[in-house]
Amino acid sequence: MKIGIQPTPIGFTNHWIKYCEDNKIPYKIIDCYRNDVIEQLEDCDAFMWNHDLLLSKDNILAKRILFAVEHSGKITFPKFEEGWHYDDKIAQKFLLESIKAPIVPSFLFTNLNKALEWSGQTNYPKVFKLKGGAGSSNVKLIKSKREAVKVINKSFKKGHKPVNKDYFFEEALRRYKQKEIGSISFLKSMVKYFLPVRKEFLQIKEQGYVYFQEFIPNNDNDYRIVVIDKNKAFGIKRYNRKDDFRASGSGKIEYLDESNCPKDCLKIAFDVAKRLDMDSIAYDFIYDKDKNPLIIEITFAFGSKASKASGYWDEDFKWHSEKIYMQQWMVENVMKRVKHNNL
Repeated sequence: MKIGIQPTPIGFTNHWIKYCEDNKIPYKIIDCYRNDVIEQLEDCDAFMWNHDLLLSKDNILAKRILFAVEHSGKITFPKFEEGWHYDDKIAQKFLLESIKAPIVPSFLFTNLNKALEWSGQTNYPKVFKLKGGAGSSNVKLIKSKREAVKVINKSFKKGHKPVNKDYFFEEALRRYKQKEIGSISFLKSMVKYFLPVRKEFLQIKEQGYVYFQEFIPNNDNDYRIVVIDKNKAFGIKRYNRKDDFRASGSGKIEYLDESNCPKDCLKIAFDVAKRLDMDSIAYDFIYDKDKNPLIIEITFAFGSKASKASGYWDEDFKWHSEKIYMQQWMVENVMKRVKHNNL
């Protein structure tokens, strides 16, 4: 058995490689940006890539290569069920609606006039989002019809930049004011703000559609539940920024354990993972006015903060007070699927 791994500067990759080296699991470094990537993978049984769709070349190549490799009979991470909807809130809307999963009500328009008509009939506030983006970038609270019309017109005419420099500057300013970062870090952020967007980042404008979600009030936090191999779950409680409705990317977290875990969210996450055959996905939840949990979005590419929790739950909702080996479990799951594939 040999696993092909595409190296990335951030994410899971270094942990995968170390686990393979420590356990003498044969692996091979792959360069997906070369024309001969399929030939490189010829002697591999599996391929793992923690890609980033905000990078232009990953946006062009990642899903296409992963799906092609999977069609050849090899095991991939992410597999199709986890990867096709990555960083695509529109795809996630239709996917979760198709299985009647509890989600935040969403509104998609691909026609300018229909969107404008809706803006005059709906109630406010609403949450505007681009289909891609992480850490609450490209997310804005729309408080009136006037604001909705403005963002709708921009969505169908000028379009939106996928890398929102204003967001990252505002985040740096917020963190500086709250003494989360020092003067030097803030000054570096200011310099970056005035520099052009780095060429490796996606710069194709998002236009031709507009996407809103219902604003669900009275939530000062959300919950991120990570499910690995459909039988292990752990997570964090993420608090909103000060005077803001957004929790993702705030950096204010609390680890989940037996005393503070929302069991209803845990149940839904396990259920969706099994129904959609997804082995490694993070689920973000908030609660509606009737205290029902709703999924905001899902992703196979998530940070490692949640894995620092003091334990995890199994599929029978039994708590295990043990260290979480998130990236190790990912490799083990791939190996298990390879063995099953070879039977």
